[in-house]
Amino acid sequence: MSLLARRSGPTSTPTPASSGYSLLDAQLSVTGDLDTGGSLRIDGKLEGNVRRADTVVIGVGASMTGDVHAREVVIGGTIIGNVHATERVELQATAIVTGDIVTQTILVQEGGVVNGRVLMRPPGDIPSAATLHVSDGATSSR
Repeated sequence: MSLLARRSGPTSTPTPASSGYSLLDAQLSVTGDLDTGGSLRIDGKLEGNVRRADTVVIGVGASMTGDVHAREVVIGGTIIGNVHATERVELQATAIVTGDIVTQTILVQEGGVVNGRVLMRPPGDIPSAATLHVSDGATSSR
């Protein structure tokens, strides 16, 4: 059989974009919001929000200004903005977060800095906007 022979079977379908991996390398600076169903690694500079992602890694030396919404967030660089993770946040020893963190679980390595609030929610307890207003002292009509 030849290495260049055509295959007679069905061709494989491409994998969905949601399983992809995107990289903003150290020489790249981006202004604008990002939206992905896959993983995202930021080693450069991002001025904008990550509106949806599976996993976001902000590498050592990277900087970001904006909010992050993902399943899991690992921070080694600097972020000015809020972090919303449905499952887990990890702050490495070089991480600096100026903003609030909302997650189920958090790991802060020695040296990691949070200048803001850390709000932890039990699994399955994603509060709605109405719940947040009620718990912040607003009255509800019952």
